[in-house]
Amino acid sequence: MSHKFPEAESGPSARSLEGAEPERIPAGLAAELSARPAPSGRKRELYPDVPVVLDGEFVEDLERMNAEVTRPLFMTRLVYDSSLALGAFTNREAMLAEARRTHADAEESSLGASLEAICTQPPDSLPTQVCFFEDINEGGDVKCVDAGLGYPDLSKVHRGFLGTQDWIFVISSLSQCRFDVSLFDLLEWHGDEFFQPKGCNTPDLGRFRWNDLAVSIANWGT
Repeated sequence: MSHKFPEAESGPSARSLEGAEPERIPAGLAAELSARPAPSGRKRELYPDVPVVLDGEFVEDLERMNAEVTRPLFMTRLVYDSSLALGAFTNREAMLAEARRTHADAEESSLGASLEAICTQPPDSLPTQVCFFEDINEGGDVKCVDAGLGYPDLSKVHRGFLGTQDWIFVISSLSQCRFDVSLFDLLEWHGDEFFQPKGCNTPDLGRFRWNDLAVSIANWGT
């Protein structure tokens, strides 16, 4: 179900049916994400359906982690003890390195099954465009984004036959893509990040409690 910011207007009389166009991802955004200082608090608590591994350590007490970790987390799908897990990192470069290591061998059947994803490595044969879906397993409405582009505010991206709905708090699955892709839970590529490495899809963001959470998105084109 789609949510709205309190200040957002809705309805065909208040909105253009054309909607917002994707924007070129700002140069240096990736470096900026890694360098952002820790804020005073996080937007939401994290309670996924899979185990959480924080900076390489299994989290036994999620309530304590949610209370103590006060900066945005950089997250990606990992395998822990042969099972699907959510890797959460306080350092983005560490997240990227672990994601690369995990997915480098994702074409192996055992690892692919554990990741609960379809992976193609190397990803050179895949589309350069990534598609975001309203429902799990790539169902429902779809919005596709070309390489190097993103949306800093999904509330301005119209959805549905008449364009009277939007894409904020809607995305539940992602297609395979030749490039890295990210979801953010705040405007302008801020807040917590869910990172999908190049080559794999994400059929169910709900497993990580990332369904219906994306506020801004990026197809990095790299």
